[in-house]
Amino acid sequence: MIRKNLKYLFAAAALAIGFAGAVQAQSSSGNITGDGTTGETIVVNGADNGFHREMTLKDDGRFTIRRVPVGTYTVVRLAPDGSAGTAQTLNVRVGGTARVL
Repeated sequence: MIRKNLKYLFAAAALAIGFAGAVQAQSSSGNITGDGTTGETIVVNGADNGFHREMTLKDDGRFTIRRVPVGTYTVVRLAPDGSAGTAQTLNVRVGGTARVL
């Protein structure tokens, strides 16, 4: 009786471990990266999913925004005086990195 219960316990544990790996593999995000000028603010908006992120650039002006959900985004650079640059449209893909030009 105990051996039979142990078999079920090990089988259940093996299934749980298998499902945990499958869930992690289904992560649906990517990154956005680029270069700018110190003091600029990068604004990222995803109209389809409501994602919004702002980042003010420091030091070398390089930036990476991680774990961005898959989708289409509008990226705008704001100068320190508040003036906006030309909007750029990016597509973020699973595990990929979209680059702001």
